Amino acid sequence: MNFDTLEKELSGKVLLDEHILKAYSKDMSIVEGRALALVRPQDEQDVLKVVRWANESKIPVVARGGGSSLEGESVPFDAIVIDFSSMNKVLELDEQNLLALVEPGVVNREFNKFLSQKWLFYPPNPGSWEISTLGGNAATNAAGPRSYKYGSTRNWVAALEAVTGKGELSWFGTRAKKSSSGLDLVRLLVGSEGTLAIFTKLLVRLAPIPEKRVGVIVPLKNVTLATNVVVALSKRPDLGISAIEFVDEKCVNALNSVYHSSIPECGAALMLEIESTQSELETKLDSLLHTLLRFEPVGEPLYEDDVDSMWDLRGRITFALEKIYGKQYREDVAVPVTNFPKLVEGVKELFSKEGMECVLFGHAGDGNLHLEFKHLESTKLHQILTQLFSLSVKLGGTISGEHGIGALKARYLNFEHSALALQIMKQIKSVFDPNRILNPKKSFDAL
Repeated sequence: MNFDTLEKELSGKVLLDEHILKAYSKDMSIVEGRALALVRPQDEQDVLKVVRWANESKIPVVARGGGSSLEGESVPFDAIVIDFSSMNKVLELDEQNLLALVEPGVVNREFNKFLSQKWLFYPPNPGSWEISTLGGNAATNAAGPRSYKYGSTRNWVAALEAVTGKGELSWFGTRAKKSSSGLDLVRLLVGSEGTLAIFTKLLVRLAPIPEKRVGVIVPLKNVTLATNVVVALSKRPDLGISAIEFVDEKCVNALNSVYHSSIPECGAALMLEIESTQSELETKLDSLLHTLLRFEPVGEPLYEDDVDSMWDLRGRITFALEKIYGKQYREDVAVPVTNFPKLVEGVKELFSKEGMECVLFGHAGDGNLHLEFKHLESTKLHQILTQLFSLSVKLGGTISGEHGIGALKARYLNFEHSALALQIMKQIKSVFDPNRILNPKKSFDAL
């Protein structure tokens, strides 16, 4: 295929090297496709030109940030990959109105390091925040530990600039704190996995860094006890908790072995973040300890002043597990937090009946469970996932708390969504992308 005409139109590069294309034909999921070309745009006009060229040529286009998606969202199926690593600037910082205008290739962790110099932060911090980009976070509605208090990415994108599948560049949203004007297309686009439009700028909301922020690691006897502590803590807003993370024994051992962390040996642990003023911190920590003592921790809680480093460690769980167990299959589901203990027990029972082991961790304060297990042949995997997703929906939950749908979960969407809801999603797709060139065969577009 001849991409010469496309390259002549762009400021950025069109790369066709076989080794580069192979690397961009997969992400962190098990899905692998084929990239026909790699484009690194310099600005929104480059993106616009690529989409228009792709429309005329009837070639699909897939946007890519850090490549950390876990359901195959950024995998191309005979498509052009638009790599946003060169569009990585903070264009504007409005400290008075707590807003920042950024390009989609800005890395989440680096953005927060930049903001910390102004005593500001961007709350959504997915486990992949050391490599994932704000554009990718917005495309998947990413969450993270602090989503317990602050919510997922959708809550923090005020407005955005995007190119639709028709090759039209438009601004969506407002700088105002609230609006009752028309449909909320920003919230529609955030989480659409690049199937409706490709983001070229994001106007994100910011928050002041709390006066004091302390991490607390709580070692507990077992998983069952840990999930009960999660529910108890979720009923204590007075403690100033902004994150409640859960990791099982295998996670603790893997982190200690691979990254030489100092989490006490235990059956499960919680990683908490407490936000407070300096004057109230001691009282909150005393109240927290008093609450935890009822559940008989197996050791003294560890207090971490460098909370972001604790979240860096938490985000490396998958890499630590891979070092020990090899590459595993990963999934996530979420339920109301009061049903989190039932979800965990149900998952343990499911895998026990199958004679299999799994690793459990997740954003427990949100009722969001992550699990990893050995790779299975397709029929057996489908059997396991059918039971897992059925359990989550039965408990009032969802088949994806934050990983998205991508290519892997599409066949299970009807577990959660009605036929009418899925039909409406497809109709919306036809309005934004009538030729179906934007990330086809993903999410509802795969049905």
